[in-house]
Amino acid sequence: MLFGRSPSARLDVLYRSHAVVEYSPDGMILSANRNFLESLGYTLAQVKGRKHAMLVEPGEASGPAYDAFWQALRQGRCQQGEFKRVARDGREVWLQATYAPLLDRRGRPVRVIAYAADITARKLRSIASEAKVAAILRSQAMIEFTIDGTIVEANDNFLAAVGYGIDDIRGQHHRIFVERAEQADPAYQEFWAALARGEYRSGEYKRLGKDGRGIWLQATYNPVLDSHGRPAGVMKFAMDVTASKRLTLDLTGQIAAIDRSQGVIQFAPDGTILEANENFLAAVGYRAHEIKGRHHRIFVEPDHASSAEYLQFWEQLRAGQYRTAIFKRLGKGGREIWLQATYNPVLDAGGRPAKVVKHCTDITASVTARLLAATASSRVAQGVQASAAAAEELSASAAEIAQSAARSRVLIDEVNGQAKAGGRSTGELEQAASSMGGIVQMIQGVGEQINLLALNATIEAARAGAAGRGFSVVAGEVKNLAGQVTQATNRIVQDIEAMQAVAGIVATSLRSIERSVAEAQSMVNGIAFAAEEQSAVTQEISSAMQGASRSLTEVNQSLVSLST
Repeated sequence: MLFGRSPSARLDVLYRSHAVVEYSPDGMILSANRNFLESLGYTLAQVKGRKHAMLVEPGEASGPAYDAFWQALRQGRCQQGEFKRVARDGREVWLQATYAPLLDRRGRPVRVIAYAADITARKLRSIASEAKVAAILRSQAMIEFTIDGTIVEANDNFLAAVGYGIDDIRGQHHRIFVERAEQADPAYQEFWAALARGEYRSGEYKRLGKDGRGIWLQATYNPVLDSHGRPAGVMKFAMDVTASKRLTLDLTGQIAAIDRSQGVIQFAPDGTILEANENFLAAVGYRAHEIKGRHHRIFVEPDHASSAEYLQFWEQLRAGQYRTAIFKRLGKGGREIWLQATYNPVLDAGGRPAKVVKHCTDITASVTARLLAATASSRVAQGVQASAAAAEELSASAAEIAQSAARSRVLIDEVNGQAKAGGRSTGELEQAASSMGGIVQMIQGVGEQINLLALNATIEAARAGAAGRGFSVVAGEVKNLAGQVTQATNRIVQDIEAMQAVAGIVATSLRSIERSVAEAQSMVNGIAFAAEEQSAVTQEISSAMQGASRSLTEVNQSLVSLST
């Protein structure tokens, strides 16, 4: 047995299995075995007689801890632990070492023997692990539980996320972070039972902060095993993903809202149908299994499917360009449908289109109504154009009427002037007839005087007898002449009276004509004014009709363009 051997044998085993080096009490290297020299890359000649300080970093050798280390050895106290040393090539060497002072009979150190094992590989792994853990603790929230869920420790990141201080939560159960409904859920009990069995859990968890606000953690619950492989505790590492979770929930809500209100269909970049929601299936009349795996071209007319335009459409989508428009598509059975749609390329992490998502609304009824409206509008436009032409003709006729009325007004004005002149002449004729009546009365008076003279002459001739016979003859002639004058005068009187009667009738007729002409003149003036107004109005109507015709044509074109 080893412990039954001599001390020299035991030292030999130790010498062969460990790095061994001897120092003077002041730290000078006296000797070193091959294990030590190989670990640090030196030969004995390179280290013998030199100070131990050559094996440590310069900053460490000049520090108070280093002085205290050698002071303790000189006082006879052993020093052991893990020590970092520097090899000849500058690399780190870690030694698990014991520095043991050898005392003389008086109890004073005469030399120091160091026995060490090279633990560099293990130490570097440990340092790397510790660095990783430190990095995790710096970047993630960490909390430690006993196996039943009692809180043991938590780092600052976790405390900041939940708003607690460590004294607020240490010794309490994990349930303080969950809602009451979840606490009573059998799934929560099974959660901790699974951890107690050594099963880890990971996922997104909704937890409650100190103020009752909801927070979301992307977390892993990791059972920590003891030396027998039994769960002894639970370490939870988490990241606060509340902001991204809320954004995800918001986007999910928006997508769900879109899915409820619009037709959605997904395609591979080559146009192969991947899936479609119920709204889209209802619009096209297919079931999911009837279209899944088929190409988009089943929704378009054969001529369009083979056109260069259709090929370019999918090339642009594969290039990441989105498309939005009103599209004419074919439903099941070839029925025509119209969709207001956007084709949206979805890019992968490399920026390449991974699929195409189409969102659409069935506007078939609206487009059909627009097309009908366009047809009706076209008919109305034709009618308006015809009305415009008729209005132009009416305007021309009104212009002619206005011209004729103007000419009639001139003629009526002339007739009115002539009638007034005739009235004035008739008045003069009446005056002349009246004057002639006076003259006739005078002639009648003269004839009566002649008759009276003839009578007196006859009487006087009768008295004269034979002497007055010649005078009697003359008196008889005068009397006869006076009778003729009387007859002529009577005839003149009759003619004058007849002329006066005719002149009166003419005057009355002319006055009536003058009044009629005045009324006709007023009417012709009214007709001329109305004809002028009608001409202006018909011109405005014609212009308005032409403008309406142009507007209807534009509306018709717009309706047609909205439907294609």
